[in-house]
Amino acid sequence: MKKRFYPSPNHEPRSEGIKYIIVHGTWMESDKEALERLSCPKAKVSCHYYIDKQGKLIQLVEEDQVAWHAGVSAWRNDVSLNKNSIGIEISVLPHEKFLECQYETLELLLKDLLNRYSLSLDAVLAHSDIAPRRKDDPGRGFDWGRLEKKNLAFKNNGSIDPLNPKSLRAFGYVGEDEIILEAAKLRWR
Repeated sequence: MKKRFYPSPNHEPRSEGIKYIIVHGTWMESDKEALERLSCPKAKVSCHYYIDKQGKLIQLVEEDQVAWHAGVSAWRNDVSLNKNSIGIEISVLPHEKFLECQYETLELLLKDLLNRYSLSLDAVLAHSDIAPRRKDDPGRGFDWGRLEKKNLAFKNNGSIDPLNPKSLRAFGYVGEDEIILEAAKLRWR
């Protein structure tokens, strides 16, 4: 897969294996602004991969390093998911739709990562899944159904009741009932 490098200093050595892939939306006005922030030492944020508005793939942090994309986060029994995840940022504003070229690039990247790290489909998560209420990206406009149909994300065939906090916790959500119900609405409508 063709990619270019835009190195970010915001990373640290990885000591744990990859268990998750976290999908983000930038919520920033431009690719330039987003890339500058993701590589600014003062911002202390980054990601492994960035998909710009033309669907081009940009790598900021090597996969053997921990990128600082998840922040305060939890899923199942894991906390602070930076250490065991790959972060993918997609250039978009909250009111915009993700573009076909962005989905195409994301699909190729997810297929590669899922295969190389032997991850199950439930390892592909939204930032809002792992940091409910604190984060809402990639948001309502993100088409999880598309990824599910292509076997690139977990497909809920009734095994999870998105209106039942107990069911959501069994899937992996962590937090108070109201908070995880809000997060599930962003993924399952």
